[in-house]
Amino acid sequence: MDVNLLGNTDPERIMVDVLNATGAVITTGMGVALACGNEDVVASADGISAVLFTASAELRPAFIGVAKADIAANEHGLVIAWGLADSVLLSQETDKTIGVLAGASLLGVGGLAGSFTSIGAPETISTYMGKYVVNVDTVNISSSLPYAKALVRCI
Repeated sequence: MDVNLLGNTDPERIMVDVLNATGAVITTGMGVALACGNEDVVASADGISAVLFTASAELRPAFIGVAKADIAANEHGLVIAWGLADSVLLSQETDKTIGVLAGASLLGVGGLAGSFTSIGAPETISTYMGKYVVNVDTVNISSSLPYAKALVRCI
């Protein structure tokens, strides 16, 4: 039986095109949310304008994934909404993310907007409308900008 596979050596991913509305670069691995409006973000009704994901409760429903590559200000780029992200930016807050073990939830937003910490308890997934980021490898955060591979589920 001949089976046609999309890419049997690469993990499947679903990506979303966004327009960076932050006024600055969204760096590879940063969390991204649609610009739905809150105390920090002007609402956009176009469905593609995006900003860095922050700890704001208003942005939780708008969390759409992790930037696949750098997205320049006012430019389009891809966000991984489902699947394996090769680079997810981890926060270096020593009281929250020290050594991140495989399987750790990365829902907590770090001190740097768009970064993730491992402080989020799995129960908090409900406040994110079932969306999550889960680390798939063990990482030490001693590097200047630590990154981890993670499974992203935002759809």
